[in-house]
Amino acid sequence: MIDTYFLDYNEAHKVASQQNRPVPHMLQVCYYAGDKMETDLVNLIHLPFESFVHSLGEGVYRLPRQINLDGLNLSNDVKEDIVLNFKNALEQAKRLRHEFNKNYLIALQNTKLDFSEKLRFYIPANSSTQVMQYVSKNIADELIKRGYEVFFDMSYGMYDPECKRNLLVFNPHAIININYFNSFLFSKDLFYFVWFQDSMPLLTNNQPINLKDRDYIFSYHKIFTDLLLKKGVDKNKIFKYDIIPVDTNQFYLDETIKKEDKIIFVGSYYADVDYIDTHKDIHNDIMEVIENGDTLSSETLIEIFAKKKVDVSDKPTFINRVQQAYVRTACVSWISQNTSKEVEVYGSNWKQSKNDNIIDKFKGKAEKDDLNRIYNSAKYVLSASASAINTQRLGELVHSGAIPVVYDCRDLTHEENTWDDECLYFKTQDELNYILDNNIKPKKYMSKEMLEHFTYDEFMNIIFEQINKKTKK
Repeated sequence: MIDTYFLDYNEAHKVASQQNRPVPHMLQVCYYAGDKMETDLVNLIHLPFESFVHSLGEGVYRLPRQINLDGLNLSNDVKEDIVLNFKNALEQAKRLRHEFNKNYLIALQNTKLDFSEKLRFYIPANSSTQVMQYVSKNIADELIKRGYEVFFDMSYGMYDPECKRNLLVFNPHAIININYFNSFLFSKDLFYFVWFQDSMPLLTNNQPINLKDRDYIFSYHKIFTDLLLKKGVDKNKIFKYDIIPVDTNQFYLDETIKKEDKIIFVGSYYADVDYIDTHKDIHNDIMEVIENGDTLSSETLIEIFAKKKVDVSDKPTFINRVQQAYVRTACVSWISQNTSKEVEVYGSNWKQSKNDNIIDKFKGKAEKDDLNRIYNSAKYVLSASASAINTQRLGELVHSGAIPVVYDCRDLTHEENTWDDECLYFKTQDELNYILDNNIKPKKYMSKEMLEHFTYDEFMNIIFEQINKKTKK
């Protein structure tokens, strides 16, 4: 699964078709010589040997590390000559790439931006993410709709991480990045917005977060905000964490779809349960808290682990993963046992849960383009977060016209809006069954306030407010 240069197109196509990933976020790059061929494979890249050095030097994808001569009838002497020429050319390409990359970075760090021009936004995304690539695409589409220039740069896991050519050519006024922070690479003129949606290593490691004047952070969760503040980030640079934009072109009430008397859940199984399940006493104590309807707080989890001489007091992201994994699995198990409603579970890895109730209701992965139909087909949709109310799923299901049945973590969350009249809350299996068995309805259904909250308006308003503050005279 090493990035490879092929002399035979058919061999290159065969290997590229395998979509090999040495690690989840990296895709094997397959270069091929000869004539250019039509293909839909993003990792199959034409590279004539006569332009090998120059094309690789100026390129943006990782350099090949080996040559493949399969499919060719060559003598050993000829093969040795080809391999030797490849290695020599590769060394030249490496030196040229290094020089280009150095110059790209110097130019980026020193560029002067003209904010009287139409604003240009750079929105990176990674195809290996299950949800965030679509959020990034929605942000890009929203900016385009508003008349701005946008470069939506989808990474399939092939980019040379040191190469900034695409950025330099586009020369953005602003970058909106989800989960990754690298503003130190850019000019002080550029606006850099990072949205921490997940627990990333930068939040918990010892690496400092040094914000420039035009750097801003959106934090999805209070835990992330606390970690940022602990690192010395100015609280005025951190914006509210319950802004969850939803693409209303994709998620909407479709009255042509009949509402069925069922409850569904969309989301993957978290394997953290498997790890702790091997420690039966810890597992049983956590389940007792959830089943009793008590709050699975960080403090409670620290105490449970401490009883077994395990100190997790300095591991907030681990604690959050455990919270999410256990609450989600328990809630999905509860709906799967309900007998008054049809139950459907969508997502990934639920067979790994070894929970027969869930596995019996598991329908497989829900494709993005099918989510609105799935939501619209259900009377109720489960939202099962251990520490947040305003999730991506909640916004999607509400816009799709389903009634949200929500695990009650309001005593843990610090969100401003918890939609008490719009959501049906439960904290025990009995409370959940009461809702489903008695066809309980919320006081408000698809309220205007809630629908408007889950749009891009608030998010965009904050971004443009910061840009205008610094650039408008």
